[in-house]
Amino acid sequence: MCLAADLAKRLSGGQFIALHGDLGAGKTCFVRGLARGLGVDARAVSSPTFVIMHEYESASPDQPLTLIHLDAYRLRGGGDLDAIGWEELLERRDAVIALEWPERVSEVLPADRINVTIEHRGGDSRFIRVEAVGAAALADAPPPARRAARRPCPVCRLEVAADSETFPFCSQRCRLADLHRWIGGAYRVSRPADDPRDWDGPAE
Repeated sequence: MCLAADLAKRLSGGQFIALHGDLGAGKTCFVRGLARGLGVDARAVSSPTFVIMHEYESASPDQPLTLIHLDAYRLRGGGDLDAIGWEELLERRDAVIALEWPERVSEVLPADRINVTIEHRGGDSRFIRVEAVGAAALADAPPPARRAARRPCPVCRLEVAADSETFPFCSQRCRLADLHRWIGGAYRVSRPADDPRDWDGPAE
């Protein structure tokens, strides 16, 4: 989500983001990151598979952009987008448009866009490639690819990405387990609290 939030902060409105990836790759999660970067409550973002489109207003006075989230998974082609005023949406300069499953409506995608491809690498690992297409998108695009730094969860030792909401833990369960260890006294300071190495003596 951090990469998506960083991308969102570079946008000024009028950008179109095409989200490519298999089922479960994390496309909707990426949109939640965009929402965070635009000042939208990320918890409100859900997949619009059955309604085609959701629209979210930003609460940020510094970046008052609307996030338009679309899902073409159930569509048969670009013509199915006419009912939501597709051409008018593409002309909006006060909004950022994010479309999941763009390959279903490839014939009506704008020439200037940002392609985001999310590859599932197993477990919680993802590789995200961001590519600007067309001159209008190039100025706002982040570096072409970035993989979140990873480290072992301190409880179960599974690797967890640095941009995970539960970092440095791999899950809320491990976070609570760590808290229980602290409360239960499982963690102790390695030397006495009055060790002279921890203080410089009384002030003069």
